[in-house]
Order: sequence, then C-alpha cells, then structure tokens
Amino acid sequence: MSTSETGLQFTEGVANGEVRYDLEDFIRASGIPPHEAYEMFTKYGPYKSDLDPLIKARADQHMDLMK
Repeated sequence: MSTSETGLQFTEGVANGEVRYDLEDFIRASGIPPHEAYEMFTKYGPYKSDLDPLIKARADQHMDLMK
C-alpha cells in the first residue's frame, strides 16, 4: 500500500468518526488498570467512538459508588 493510500484511508476514517486508539495510548488515556484496559480494548475494539463512552460510563459508575 502506498503512502498516499494510507493517508487517504486515515483521512476517511477520521471523517467517518473511526479514530482508533493504539493499545498503549488507550491504557494511558483510560486511567484504568492496564489489565482492565486491555480486556476492554480486546473485547470492544480499537475505535474511540466505542471505547470512550465505556470509559465515561465506568467513571460515572465509580463516582456513584463513592457517594
């Protein structure tokens, strides 16, 4: 695959909301223990649009438990 094809695919993915996490970036961004982040990443895939709501829901649930 040429560089121009790769750039085009990445641009299309961003335009379609299909931005992906790299596993290491997701672990850092999630703020959850690495083994949990790994399980979530492998179960739900690399897309930010899938993972970000799960992280938010997990954080909201944690805050509810703290009340």
